[in-house]
Amino acid sequence: MRRFPLFSGAVLCLAALAAPAAAQDGAVRTGPYLGVQPGQKDDAPGKVQLASKGGLKLLTWVGFQMVGEGGRVFLQTSEPPTYQLVSARPDEVVLELTDTKLHRKNDGRPLKTGWFPTAVREIDADPVRGDKTRTRVTIRLREQVGYDMRQEGNYLILDFRAPTAPITAPPIQ
Repeated sequence: MRRFPLFSGAVLCLAALAAPAAAQDGAVRTGPYLGVQPGQKDDAPGKVQLASKGGLKLLTWVGFQMVGEGGRVFLQTSEPPTYQLVSARPDEVVLELTDTKLHRKNDGRPLKTGWFPTAVREIDADPVRGDKTRTRVTIRLREQVGYDMRQEGNYLILDFRAPTAPITAPPIQ
């Protein structure tokens, strides 16, 4: 007894159409996350072997990992980064990468991390207004927390402490 022949046929048709599209994009699927992972995977699709351009380093990846209780933010550049901490609000960490520009405009899209149970709420990377040789990375936190920062080769890694207040999901906009 078949109750929904049109529905099951439509599902099969959609599945058949979706399968070739997934295989045609050329990406090798090894797991749910294909991006950069410091110490494990240094190259993201389309970003293999990038070199600096015209004396400027490239900010090639702005990443977030749920590591520890506070979360991790990492920045990958085409050469070891030079940076300075910039004075900011208590619930922000602001870094200026000198002699560095975004590899692609897409690399500056905000990372909305507030849905994860960590101290990190959002990460933005933008060129410094009026100075194309510097890139500013702003890390917005749920509250002021401590962090450890280290440089490993072409990575700048910030590990944040856990927030003290209860973590709530951000409002839906």
